[in-house]
Amino acid sequence: MDPVIITPDDVAEAVRGIPNWLKGFVVCHAVLARQFQEVLDQKSLPRLFWIWTEITHLVPKDRDSTDRSKYRPITCLPTIYKTLTSILSTRINRQNGCRVDGRGTKEPFLIDAVIGKVVKRNRRNLSAAWIDYKKAFDSVPHTWLNRVQPWLVQPRTGCEVEEKSKVANFESIDL
Repeated sequence: MDPVIITPDDVAEAVRGIPNWLKGFVVCHAVLARQFQEVLDQKSLPRLFWIWTEITHLVPKDRDSTDRSKYRPITCLPTIYKTLTSILSTRINRQNGCRVDGRGTKEPFLIDAVIGKVVKRNRRNLSAAWIDYKKAFDSVPHTWLNRVQPWLVQPRTGCEVEEKSKVANFESIDL
């Protein structure tokens, strides 16, 4: 996989879809591109890198604010974080689920079906394994993601920055 090079045009494209003042502040795009590139090149985050600071607001579901189960957590991510992840996500285009206008899981399913028919027709042996999660949108344990990440077709620098971000992740909760 080619190394990731972040340009001011990448930053401009990423902030175009974000409803924020940053897209009109064109002077910042070159500075942000340089800082994002430094993060990827050094494969580490500055000590007080505020990009991964998230704020969780607990919004009451009804008027009874004494019961903790009556609150809904809403986490707000910084615009800078959204910008960097948007830039990196455009680089991950070889994975079926990440392709724009891709078929997601339909294509591998069809490939599996064709392979199965060919094996059956030619009377060959086939060994296959599938991982089936009960709920597709439940959270996957981070330990599993860390194990399979090296096998994924994505820039290695993205994996290393993400690993560093987990260590530097800060969260504040506002009531």
